[in-house]
Amino acid sequence: MRKRARAWVVKLLLELSMECESLARSEVLAAASALGGRPRTISCGPGVLVMETSADPKALVSRLALCHHVSEFLDECGPRDVETCAGSVDVPGPIRVRSTKVGENSVDLSSVSRRVGAALGRSKGVDLHNPKSEVRIVFSERVHVGRLIGSVDRSSFERRKNRYMPYFYPASVHPKFARALVNLTKVSKGERLLDPFSGTGAILAEASLVGLRAIGTDFSEKMIEGSRKNLKHVGAEAQLRLCDVGDIPQEVGRVQGIATDPPYGKSTSTNGESIPTLYKRSFKAFSDVIDRGSIAAVVVPDKKLLEKANGFELVESHELWVHRSLTRHFCVLART
Repeated sequence: MRKRARAWVVKLLLELSMECESLARSEVLAAASALGGRPRTISCGPGVLVMETSADPKALVSRLALCHHVSEFLDECGPRDVETCAGSVDVPGPIRVRSTKVGENSVDLSSVSRRVGAALGRSKGVDLHNPKSEVRIVFSERVHVGRLIGSVDRSSFERRKNRYMPYFYPASVHPKFARALVNLTKVSKGERLLDPFSGTGAILAEASLVGLRAIGTDFSEKMIEGSRKNLKHVGAEAQLRLCDVGDIPQEVGRVQGIATDPPYGKSTSTNGESIPTLYKRSFKAFSDVIDRGSIAAVVVPDKKLLEKANGFELVESHELWVHRSLTRHFCVLART
């Protein structure tokens, strides 16, 4: 009997966005799972995560939003041992060294980079413009050392902000958080992801750009047409349906996950229906289109609204302060 090939496992160092650190950490783990990587957390600290995974690291870089850099993890140490620790790593040369810190820290980053670079450069050589290896030194609660694999193109999310789209609507979710929401569903490339309140298409765009089969529904014909224009503008594709959320089982059929930012404010955004009634009907429809264990990633202003989520279990939630009168909760619900 032929033995099954063992998946190649790599240990990664991830430098996380601090806008909502718990959300960033969960996005990484969920995205690695979506890539078939079976991630396992080794350690974490403010702004950093070390994990083992069999996911393709470069594919992970291209999928993430709330992360700055992904590196091969090399070592970690206390602040006093950084020169010995980082100065002895075995990487292909020539090299360059970049140092960064999370939070309040009095360390002189330029000095650290110069000293470690000088130590490594004696045997590896130094090339600041086109190195074979970029050694990254991250000061958090401990010091983490890695070899850079790739950096997340955070500027691309800024370019897709709603203000730059053909169809503008002020309540649209920022593309980087839309991408994080998509990743929380753990839906894999080629699988179907539904946004039942698709609005301007921000979530659909991020799903499409990572290779998912995006499907959007909305009761507003104006929103459907606006979404179509925005998707074309960013080079994304999605199936769009003009229908009420209660009709998605018939209109859409089975999907592998749901990512959505439902209406929760003005009555005009719900066609006059009360928010509790809308949520109750919505989750009934959601439960009819995804399998047990599948994920609905939902943004709500108050977790009490999820009391209407019959058929789902709240797995985790992440709080993002927007302004004085609005806090958004990014919630992961599993179909029971």
